[in-house]
Formats: sequence, C-alpha cells, structure tokens
Amino acid sequence: MRRNETKTELTEQPEQPDLVGREPAASAAPAKGDKGDQKIDRMGTESTFKLLLEFSIPAVVGVLVQMLYNVIDAVYVGHAVGADGLAATTVANPMMTAMVAVAMLVGVGGNALAAIKLGERKKEVAERVVGNSFVLLLIATVLLWAVAVFALEPILRYSGADDAVLPLASDFMTVIIAGCPLQFIAFGMNNFIRTAGHPNRALGSMLIGTGANVVLGYLFIIVLDGGMRGAGLATVCSWALSAAFVMQFFLKKNSPMPLRRPSLVIDPRTALRICALGIAPSIMELGYAVSSMIENNLLVLYGAADVLGVDGALAVMRVLSAVGLFTFMPAMGIAMGAQPIIGYNYGARKFDRMKRVLMQAIALGIAITTPLWATVILAPDMYAHLFGLPEQYMGETAWALVLYLMFIPILPIQTIGSNYFDATGQAVKATVLTLTRQILFLIPLLIFCPVVLPHLLPITALESVWLAPSISDITSTLLVAGFLALEWRRLRKLEAKEEMKALQQP
Repeated sequence: MRRNETKTELTEQPEQPDLVGREPAASAAPAKGDKGDQKIDRMGTESTFKLLLEFSIPAVVGVLVQMLYNVIDAVYVGHAVGADGLAATTVANPMMTAMVAVAMLVGVGGNALAAIKLGERKKEVAERVVGNSFVLLLIATVLLWAVAVFALEPILRYSGADDAVLPLASDFMTVIIAGCPLQFIAFGMNNFIRTAGHPNRALGSMLIGTGANVVLGYLFIIVLDGGMRGAGLATVCSWALSAAFVMQFFLKKNSPMPLRRPSLVIDPRTALRICALGIAPSIMELGYAVSSMIENNLLVLYGAADVLGVDGALAVMRVLSAVGLFTFMPAMGIAMGAQPIIGYNYGARKFDRMKRVLMQAIALGIAITTPLWATVILAPDMYAHLFGLPEQYMGETAWALVLYLMFIPILPIQTIGSNYFDATGQAVKATVLTLTRQILFLIPLLIFCPVVLPHLLPITALESVWLAPSISDITSTLLVAGFLALEWRRLRKLEAKEEMKALQQP
C-alpha cells in the first residue's frame, strides 16, 4: 500500500473501528505473509487458551517485574532513609501515577487500534498507528516537563507533603521527571511488541529494566548512600536500558512493526482514535492519582489524631500500595495479554473466539489472584516487616492490609471486563466503567467512610480510609458484570447476523 492509500484508510470513517461498540468492518480474507505476519495471523486460528497463556504469562511476569520498580525502591528507601523516606515516596506516587497514565493513553490506545487493524488485514495502517503513537509520546514528554517546571512543589504539597517530607519527595521527583521520556518509550511502546506476536520480547524489556533497578538501587541508595536522589537515578537508568531494548525492536530491518518516516507524520484522525481508545485505562490511572492525593490528605487529617501520626500513616499507605500492586497486577497482566487476541478476533469478526478468550482470562485472573491475596490475609505481618517499618507501626499495618485488600479475588472481573470493552473499540463504555472504580465510587467513599463508619462499626476514622477502596472494588465489579451480561446479548445478535450472511452466500 502506498502512502496516499494509507492516508485514505486512516481518514475515511467507514474503514475505522467503531469506538462506541457497533459492528467492526468486515475483514479481508487471510493471505500468506512473512514470518511476522504468520505470528499475527495465528491469533485468529490457534487454541484460544494456548494463545492466552502464551501472551498472558509473559505479561503477568512483566507487570509483576514492573511492580518491583515500586517495591524495590520502597524496601531500599525504608531501610536506608526510614519512615520519612517511605512517606516521601507516598506523596510522590500521585505524580508518578499521572506519568504512567500519559504513557497508557498513547500506548494502550495505540495498541488496541493496531490490534483491530491487524485483525482487519490492514498491516500498513497498523504501522502508521505505531509511528503516530511514538510521536505522541514525545509530545507528551514536553508537556509534562512544562508542568513540572512550574508546579512540582505545589503538586507535592497537595499530595500531602509536609515540611519534613517535601525536600525528600522533591529530590526524588526531580530526577524521575527528567527521565520521563525514557519511561514513556519503555512502557508506552512495549505494548506494540506484544501485539506484533512477540510477548517474550515484551517481557524481556521489563526484565532488563527491573534487573538493573535491583542492582543500581542497592548501589545508589545503600552502598553510595544516595538517598532519594539515588532512588530516582536508579529508576531512570533502568528505564534507559528498557527503552533502548524496545527501540531496537522497532528499528531493526526485519521488524514486524517497523518505525518508518511516513508513519511519524501525525494524522489528526489517527491520533484522536488512539487517545479515544486509551482514555479508559489512562483515566483509571489519573483517577488513581487523584484519589491518592485525596487519600493522602485524609491520612494527614485522620493520622494526626491517631497513634500512628501523620508520617506513620503515610508510611503505612506506601506499604499498602506496594502490596496491593503485588496482588492486583497479575490481573492487569492477563488483561494486557488478552487484549490483542480479543482485538484481533473482533476485527476478524470471530465473536465466539473473542468471548472464549474473555471468559478464560477472567477465570485465569481469579485463579492467580486468590492465592496471592490469601498470603496477605494469612500472613500480613510478613509483608509489614519487609519494608523496614518501625516496630510500633507493625500491628496497624497488618490490620490495614486486611481492610485494604478485602475483595481483591473478584477484582479480575472488573479489570479484565473493562479492558475487554477497550479492546473491542468501545471506548465510551470502557471509560465509564473505569471511572466508577477510581473516581465515581472511590472518591466519595474516601470522604464518606471516615465520617460514617466509625459510628456503625468498631473501627477508627483512619481504618475507614483503609476500607474505602475495598468497598469501591466490590461495587465497581458488580457494575462491570452487569455490562458484560448486556454485551453477551449484543454479541449473540452479531453472531446471528454473521450466520445469516454465510447462508445467503452462494
């Protein structure tokens, strides 16, 4: 396909994936291609469970490895800097989450659109999506730098930093923000490697970064006593190694999804579609950032009246966040692994395969998440000791873990279900469902629970803050289950329509 033909593909409305859940365009007949094409085409032919395992295992390992970025820094900082250092990483967390949200807006959105286009047999259009996504990530870097120059200290203050914690958080975030383009490339572009049929390669980039972070974190924080700046520098250096590994995939001559100069020219309609499909997971992360800021301020308010104190409450929150990621991230990895398979089969109009992948992904998510959750519930003290908290915080931390993670086993329904709507181009539904968990339900609950629950249950206001996310988890999961039931009816109608078309063909 020549450049002008590619441009037409991207600008004519009928050829685009529907972003609100109507039927996908009819796919072309399969054609023989090179090895890279065959790796992509098998998403529509091989056993769905085999594909799900092949794509999800590296993704699950990858997100757990990615989670170690947070946990390793927290463990090193907890032992080398102390509770104030953990509190500093807590108040830095909303801004770091906002950075991830930007990378997800482009990376996940572009990945979903590319997968659908590959299913429709439009490989050159998918390549243009990859190129446009890369440029959008670079533009986002410049915008983030501009915000950070003028607003870093106010943002950290709004995130709960007091005079003791602010210098530590500022030291950490100054280094992190300087390295954000490396994170955007390492995280945002890595999704496309998986969609190109190379899940193990995508995992490799994460393993390289995390392995470097383990070694460099120990060197800069413990050996060289670099404090918070050392923690930031270790993270940025590990991003650099991951980014180099990712870019090598797209720049090599035989890449199945190469970065070519024509694809680096921004097409407004393509950019809009990328952002539309990425808005749901991005809003989930931004919602987490906003709710974290509110949560931190509530910890300051109610922690001051609790035996933990303000810095103690913030330090405990850092442990809750890290352990929560450990139990929750496998479901995110399975959702990431399932997304290209679901998107491909949606584009190829293979609705039965698509439904099968969704149900298998949810079952696999619950099967992995439940044992991890059980270790936290049965041995919370083990996790509390891992982060080097002072002994006087241990009892409250163990109880807070139980409250905070109460309904984690059912959360894969919410996570994978929401991701399904994104993978099939239903951006509006995906966005609404994502908003419920992180914003529409959680923020009111954070404000409401500490005021009301101490009068109804034998818990303190601070403990009510720990419990609010669990209530949000179960309510948002029930809502997603309802949306999936309605989606099943829609898919049955589409399947019936396809059967009628097949019968009418000579």
